[in-house]
Amino acid sequence: MRGFLTKEGVTILENEYSKVKVNNEMDFCSVTEPKVKIKLEKAFMRARVSYFLRWEKPSLMSKIFGGGKDRIVFCINSAQLETADEVLKELGDIEGSIKMLRTKSNNMIGF
Repeated sequence: MRGFLTKEGVTILENEYSKVKVNNEMDFCSVTEPKVKIKLEKAFMRARVSYFLRWEKPSLMSKIFGGGKDRIVFCINSAQLETADEVLKELGDIEGSIKMLRTKSNNMIGF
């Protein structure tokens, strides 16, 4: 371990993982209805599933040929996939309103 002293006199230690960027997020599912989004968010919070939302605007073709609603993608840590699946099973009544993705996320947040 290496360390350095700040001007306040605090020693900051660096370990071998300090500079490693980890990207283990996955696109878990997407929704288009605000009520479904709120129910899913509350369920994830109760189950302590860490997530963030990515908002996607509809394409021009989608706007022309059908509805064209904003799509909200729920991104989760891949280590919590099993817990997130259990949350969805418990919310059986809204399962049809959710499109499952389960793909590696290409988010570039913070990089």
